[in-house]
Amino acid sequence: TKCPAYYKRGDYVPGLKVDGMDVLAVKQACRFAKEFVLKNGPIILEMDTYRYHGHSMSDPGSTYRTRDEIAGVRQERDPIERVRKLILSHDIATDKELKDIEKEVRKEVDEAIAKAKDSPMPDPSELFTNVYVKGYGAEAFGADRKELRTVLP
Repeated sequence: TKCPAYYKRGDYVPGLKVDGMDVLAVKQACRFAKEFVLKNGPIILEMDTYRYHGHSMSDPGSTYRTRDEIAGVRQERDPIERVRKLILSHDIATDKELKDIEKEVRKEVDEAIAKAKDSPMPDPSELFTNVYVKGYGAEAFGADRKELRTVLP
């Protein structure tokens, strides 16, 4: 591409590049973007992150970078570890408290996964439920339940 800086590719739409591995920078950028768009219109946010794994099953992600590089990024820039270090260094919580929180969160996630797997598939008529913009649901496209069944399994 002519311009690899994605946040600059909006032509007349301004943009910001944000360290997507820094949760506080992301929070601040989103706060700024919200205020900006409410007064001025759209903005592009490019969140610069690092993939620990390859793009897919056929891409292990280890042919174009070393394991040491991946481990180094995980150790120095991992968002969760960065916040953990901040919390510990400012005595906001103890290591044990953080481990207890992590256990609770893992349990909650495991329960949510189990519930999702046990739940029936939603009816195709639910496809456009809770779409943000009014008038862009199934009725805007002339789709009714019969037509949706031909599109959805």
